Amino acid sequence: PPSTPPDGLVRWNNSPSRPLQIVMDRNQREILHLRVPLQLRVVLTPHISVEQSMHRLTDMLSGRRVVDEDQREGLLSAEEREENEDDRWDGDDSTESDVATGIRRGRTETMSQFVNRQYQNIVHFFVEDWFLSAALGIITAILSIGVDVAIEYLLHLRLHMYEVLTDVSVYSGFCYWVLHIGVCVTFAALFCSLVSKQAVGSGIPEVKVIISGFVLKNYLSLKTLIAKVIGLVFTLGGGLPVGKEGPFVHMGAIVASLLTKATTACRYNQFFSNEGREMEMLSSGCAVGIACTFSAPAGGVLYGIESTSKYFAVKNYWRSFFATTCSALVFRFAMAAIVPPHIGGTITAYYQTNFPNEVFLVEEIPLFVLLGVMCGLAGALFILVHRKIATFMKTNRLFQAVFGKSPVAFTALIACLVAVVTFPGGLGMYLAGKLTFRETLADFVANCTFSLPYENGTGLGCKPSLLSHWTGGVNGEIGGIHPLLTLTCYLIVYFFLVAQCISLHVPAGIFVPSFVMGACGGRIMGEALAMWFPEGIRGAGNPQIYPGLYAVVGAAAYTGAVTHSLSIAVIVCETTGQLCALLPVLIALMIANAICSFLQPSIYESIILLKNLPFLTDLPPSRISVHTLKVEKVMVKELYFISRHTTYKELRDLVIATPHLRSYPFVTDKESMCLLGSVSRRYLVYLLYNKLGHDPALHTDKRRSRTASELLSTIHSFRRQSSHATGLGQIATPSYLTDRNISGNTLLAHSPLHDAGGHHRALAPLLSRQTEPHLELPPQTVMERATLLASAVIIDDAAIDPAPFQLVNGTSLFKVHTLFSLLGLNHAYVTERGRLVGVVSLKELRETFSNIYLRGALPIQRPSMARPALSENGSAA
Repeated sequence: PPSTPPDGLVRWNNSPSRPLQIVMDRNQREILHLRVPLQLRVVLTPHISVEQSMHRLTDMLSGRRVVDEDQREGLLSAEEREENEDDRWDGDDSTESDVATGIRRGRTETMSQFVNRQYQNIVHFFVEDWFLSAALGIITAILSIGVDVAIEYLLHLRLHMYEVLTDVSVYSGFCYWVLHIGVCVTFAALFCSLVSKQAVGSGIPEVKVIISGFVLKNYLSLKTLIAKVIGLVFTLGGGLPVGKEGPFVHMGAIVASLLTKATTACRYNQFFSNEGREMEMLSSGCAVGIACTFSAPAGGVLYGIESTSKYFAVKNYWRSFFATTCSALVFRFAMAAIVPPHIGGTITAYYQTNFPNEVFLVEEIPLFVLLGVMCGLAGALFILVHRKIATFMKTNRLFQAVFGKSPVAFTALIACLVAVVTFPGGLGMYLAGKLTFRETLADFVANCTFSLPYENGTGLGCKPSLLSHWTGGVNGEIGGIHPLLTLTCYLIVYFFLVAQCISLHVPAGIFVPSFVMGACGGRIMGEALAMWFPEGIRGAGNPQIYPGLYAVVGAAAYTGAVTHSLSIAVIVCETTGQLCALLPVLIALMIANAICSFLQPSIYESIILLKNLPFLTDLPPSRISVHTLKVEKVMVKELYFISRHTTYKELRDLVIATPHLRSYPFVTDKESMCLLGSVSRRYLVYLLYNKLGHDPALHTDKRRSRTASELLSTIHSFRRQSSHATGLGQIATPSYLTDRNISGNTLLAHSPLHDAGGHHRALAPLLSRQTEPHLELPPQTVMERATLLASAVIIDDAAIDPAPFQLVNGTSLFKVHTLFSLLGLNHAYVTERGRLVGVVSLKELRETFSNIYLRGALPIQRPSMARPALSENGSAA
């Protein structure tokens, strides 16, 4: 038999990959816990004598077959016996006693117990999968309908009052037009500033960061949802040229988060205690938000995945589709039964087109390619302009001195400027100032031509009521301004207005404005071609030029370039109701996306960089430096580490000197530096507390924020802490250790490599000790304390993570980026033949890729002084 260490942990190296472990009591007379291969589970049970277990283990390891009593009685099925005979490890952590208990329960279970158990299974089945997804779709759709109806009433009020006051006086109409936009937008900014500042902006960049595994405070709270709804209603109801898809995505994510928190009563179930489930619900919430904006269930799911997730779990696919389907059903029911008819026709997102099946010719494909190139360049320019505006607002001293502490005032000023520019009686005549984005987009995709007269009988000319919008006409009469001039002015003015407005202190999306601007650019190209080829490219009797088709292609290409998304093609097909434009849409969309991806990050990643949020940006295509630059050029080489030779004094000084570090590498010694694992800071503080007593210097926590793994994995520990609260005047113990934070996990919360763990793990004895009442240490003399501080630390083997994520010295940054993104890594140790040589974390990678679009990946220029290796959010590797 193997030797027994003092801690009572006995190991057999029966398998080279995973050891056989038995935990005994202190007297080594009884088995307390087993961690054995599957074929031994039917042989050994806890709480049997050590002598009996040794005989059974000796027989099994020597090759002799031992048959369990339950097997001897034929209680196990043929499949279970075959699995037990298979030489592999079981994936769960249940012991043989659980298996035996389950077998006996099945043998003695009554009919009422069977019915009750199946009832619980059915309830959990519906609650876990169907009910939450349906509730997510229904609640988000109801919010969407309410927001849309409120927005339309405010827009109708603006137009009606403007027309009434204009009949009295042009000046009174102008004053009301400016006052309406200014008051509504100012109220929205003020409400968001007072209730929840997290409601400002799109919301997609923040949700993208949260799904990556980091927690942003109050971004998924009920206050943020209320501020988002009210702020969005008054922002869009006032007439500010921004979209609603970003705020709707944020609203869907908040609803998903609140529904997840509503299942707190079911936290005993491992399904609800898994934080990966919350990330799946957030992804579904994002998809529902897009589906509510465009009434596109399939496109909403795809766009939600593309805009918020780098890697998506396919098993969550059907949940997102089910949630968006429920949302679409509620939308249709509301349109037919609840929403007033005069409003119902305006809040639907359908832009039905009636193009013929032969809507384009082969000769037009190069024109679609050219349109894709132009949209790609325009999208990159838009992102650059927006970044320059945001950077100016953030860094300019004069601007900071005037508006730095009052973003609401600047928002009100820009709102008044927008009102002056879009005033229909002034410059708004050249911009179709009366029209909303929905009405403008409907004109752009119309199957008619602005340059052809309506009376020619061909059916290709537009109606006078539509032409009056783009010729400066009044009361449906055609004006004297050429439509191409109006379209060009509209595109140029709104290009800069939108870039400025999405930087204001109000909820604002970018999808719908991008869609409209792209449609305008495509319409300009289509109208120009229709003027040059009035009878079509092939001449009379052949298919004509359809400017509406170019508007659809331009809208998809420009939006895909700005957002770096390809699912726009599906959304376009769902909103237009036709598939005939799919091929030109895909051609222009892919070309525009490729060009903009090469030149600039997406608008959401650009906002992430501007706000300095903890997120690892995507790599642009064709960057040679990410393949040639190795991890040894960016890793941190000056490391803090611990070993078996570290004394308690050195450990205490180390913990106090590095308050930002979250975990420490554990090596053999200073000379060889062979990496044995990693130990978390929380365990080391707990160890020093048990040895040295309470020390306020050890509880300095300077980390700026906490990762989702730290926050979501401590639910049960908080409950235990509250149930074992210390009495009055008693010194509180450090925070409870869990199976996640005890070894300084390198993985973020959503990673599939996280092991949920349970009470049957090897960590169970160590974790259960925390619930025992802590006795105060007896007074120590100066000599006793000095002797203890000079002694070597004794670290529990269970507290050491034996397999922290490691990289070899010559790994390329492309592979490092892929691993960090795919696995959700926080940091990784760099080794050379087992020797620890450095560590790389999210902080180093973000600094390396900060100028990837301009100068490629560059090594970090560090000062000569040594510093600890910090990962993102102040969490150290």
